[in-house]
Amino acid sequence: MDLIDIPMIGRKFTWYRDNGTAKSRLDRILVSQEWLDLWPKSKQYVLDRTVSDHCALICKNILIDWGPKPFRYLDVWHTEKGFKDFVINCWKAQNENGNDMWSLKEKLKTLKLSLKAWNKDVFGHMYRNKEDITDKISQLDKRDEQYGLDENGISERKQLFADLRKVNLRIEMIEKQKSRSKWLEAGDSNTKFFHGFIKSE
Repeated sequence: MDLIDIPMIGRKFTWYRDNGTAKSRLDRILVSQEWLDLWPKSKQYVLDRTVSDHCALICKNILIDWGPKPFRYLDVWHTEKGFKDFVINCWKAQNENGNDMWSLKEKLKTLKLSLKAWNKDVFGHMYRNKEDITDKISQLDKRDEQYGLDENGISERKQLFADLRKVNLRIEMIEKQKSRSKWLEAGDSNTKFFHGFIKSE
């Protein structure tokens, strides 16, 4: 097929066995010459692993300025308790005057801004939270090795692992959705959700 393996940035390997006995470059991005004619500086960037034994890959062309990031609806928002009520309350709180189409446009615009701010507050620091949780687990492990842990320490470490699994799952969901080339394929259920409370209004 005359495909080209573009340069890889970040890591040498993309797959690691759980026990650390083997690693390999199983995943790669292959492009055609026509692709490189349009985006000659394309490179594949290897992201850090989360709960998977594979690393996610991102293809970037460093010469392209894609402009402002478009608004994206993230599936991971549904994992946060109270998200649906937050959206419904934001929608009902907006009382726009004018014709129906103008009112709908303004309410969607305001809702988008509210969701962006909410996403930043709730999901904007997940990587930092993951580092903090990992550091706390490491400190408890070191204390356990030296002195042992009492019931409170054991309970705290158990809760930290539960929090880590939750953060890892959310990060993986976001990275998986962002890696899709067709955003609309995942939008059917989300569209039904918005149509549900808009229709009820």
